[in-house]
This record gives sequence, structure tokens and C-alpha cells, in this order.
Amino acid sequence: MLLTCPNCRSGLEVPDGTTAMVRCPACKTVFSPAAGLAPPEPQADEEQEEETKPKKRKTRDEDDEEKPRKKRKAKDEEEKPKEENRDFDPIDEEEERRRRKHRRKIVDESMTPQEREARRRAFDRAAWGCKLIWASFAFFILSMILITIFYFQAVLIPPMPVFITFAGVLGLLNWTLGAIGVGLCLSGPRAPGHWGYGIAAATATFVHLIFLLALVSQGKEYSIGQTTDEVREDMNNARWGLLPTRLDITMFYLTAIVYPNEQGATPKGPMALSMVTGVAEMIRIVFIMMMLSCLSRAALDEDLAHKCTRAAGIASFGPGILGLLILAFVGTMIETNATLNLFTMILFLVVNMGVYSILVGVTFPAFMTAREVTDACEEPFQSLIPQL
Repeated sequence: MLLTCPNCRSGLEVPDGTTAMVRCPACKTVFSPAAGLAPPEPQADEEQEEETKPKKRKTRDEDDEEKPRKKRKAKDEEEKPKEENRDFDPIDEEEERRRRKHRRKIVDESMTPQEREARRRAFDRAAWGCKLIWASFAFFILSMILITIFYFQAVLIPPMPVFITFAGVLGLLNWTLGAIGVGLCLSGPRAPGHWGYGIAAATATFVHLIFLLALVSQGKEYSIGQTTDEVREDMNNARWGLLPTRLDITMFYLTAIVYPNEQGATPKGPMALSMVTGVAEMIRIVFIMMMLSCLSRAALDEDLAHKCTRAAGIASFGPGILGLLILAFVGTMIETNATLNLFTMILFLVVNMGVYSILVGVTFPAFMTAREVTDACEEPFQSLIPQL
């Protein structure tokens, strides 16, 4: 056992049960083992006293106050949702199906069965309309790819007009499917701005058709891969070249303003009707995307609605980007007094390929977003799932 010298407070160890006198090795003091034992700690004494004290009994009022507090705490712990990490805790299909049913139940509680059925049919019509709009953008992108192949072929060998013909057929499908899709989306679920943007999209589609029919019937303006003189000589192929898009003509408006008297800066002949048709086509795409933005809000997907708005902005910036590109290219050729030779002709063809590639780039976000809006209309209110 351990002893403490009462004189110098040095510690020393002796065998257990020792009763003989002990000498401190430090100060030589002789003391009994009982005098060297350490006094008990005060904390232990206090705990001992507390145990010996009679416990105070709680009153009934204190018990009644404490019980609801414990119940509320337990209830809060039960209701607190467990945080999920979908990367490490993936949800299986059965759980996803259960959440969707619960989500629909929450949304449908305030609606009658007739209203729920009408809303479901409205979302189905909107989903089909979005599918057709998505397909129309796909045909537009395919037509631009065919035109790019046409110009790429022109760099190496005489180009084949069949590419322009196929591009024209796809352009006609683009307008037709887009018009039907706008009509179906107009009959979809209501949301703020839905009717306004929907009617504006339908009007822009109709105006675009009027200008396009006038352009094709006259056959006097610049067509893809052909000047105005060639259009009059080869009317059949030239008409198909007017159908894919007129957005490419809007790229010449800055060049026509800055260099109005320069030969070769812009295609020969009048281009006013083609430019107006291109502007109508651009406005049509913008209003269609804004209408899809309203459908996204009807499905309670605010992030997708903002994505549709951004896609509309990208589509509207396309002609401006093309105009600046052609102005920079033509201005460089004119200011450097570059002569028309084989190199400059190949350079013009490469620039045209870049133009139609840019048109694909500015339309691709609208194509992808329309597909996402289709999914949102097929399964609306998906944004509520994380809250369950």
C-alpha cells in the first residue's frame, strides 16, 4: 500500500497489512502506517452524503410537465428526416414508385377526381406536343448537317444537289411537326404566361409559313449553295434550298450595311424577304422555348423552366453571332484586297461550313431542353420527391 510521510509529504510503498512503525527515507521521520494513509477525497464524501440523504419526491405537477417534454422530444427525433446521399444510398425502383404515389397523393388532395383526370390528359397532350417539337429540332439539326456535308464536298469535288434536296425535305418536316407540337402544347396544363407565349408561338409559326411560301413561290432570292441567277435557272433544286432555314441569310445584314457597294461581299440580288423570313424563324424558336418554359412551371420544375429560357436566349443570339462572324471575315478579305482565287473560294466554303455548324450549336440546347420538358410532362411534380 502507499503511505505519505506526515512531515515531508514524501510517498513510500510498504507491504499490505503492515502494522510496524515506518521510517521515511527522505527525512528519517518514524511514523505509524495509520498516520501515513491519505485522507479520503472530499468528492467521494459528498457523493456518499448525497446517497445517504433521502431523495426528494417529485410532485405530480413536475411529473406532468416532464412527460410531454419527453414525448415531444421523441416525436421530433422520429419526424426528423434522415439525410440521403444518392451516390452511396441509391433508391431502388420500388422505393421510387412508392415516393411517386405519395407525391401524387399530396398534389391531388385538393382536387376532385374529374379535375385530376382532366389535368392528367392535359399533361399527356403537352407531352406529345413536346415530343413533336423535339423531333422538329432534330430534323433541323440533321438538315444543317447535310448542308455542311454539301459544302465539304464542294471543297473537294463538284457537290451533289441531292444533299440540299434532302435538307429541304427535313426543313419541311421541321416546320410541320413544330406547328402541330405548338397546337398540342397550347392545350396542355395552364401556367402563368402559358397562353401568352403559346399564342405568340403559334402566330410566329404562321407568319414564318407565309413568308416562306412567298419566298418559295417567287424563287428569286438567294438559296443554299446558289446565287440568285442560279436560282432562276434551276428552280426545282433551288426551291428545296429555301426550305431548311433562312437563319443563314440573317448573317449578311451587317455586311450589307457596312459594305453596300462591294461586289461579292453578299450574295447577288435582293435578300430582303429572305432576311425577314429568317427573323420570323428565329422569333418562332424563341417563343416555342418560352412556351415550354411555362409547361415546365406547370410541372413544378423551376430549374427546367430557367433552362428553357436560356435555350431561347442562345437561339436568339445565333443570328447575331453569325452576322459578326461574316462581317469579320468579309471585312478582312476586303480590307486586305484579297483577290478571288482558288484559296479564297475554299476559304468561303469553309466559312459556310462553320456557319451551319454554329446553327447546329445554337439549336442543340433547345433540342435537349425540349426532350427534358417531355419527361417533365410525362412525370410531373418530380421536384417534390426530395421533400418527401
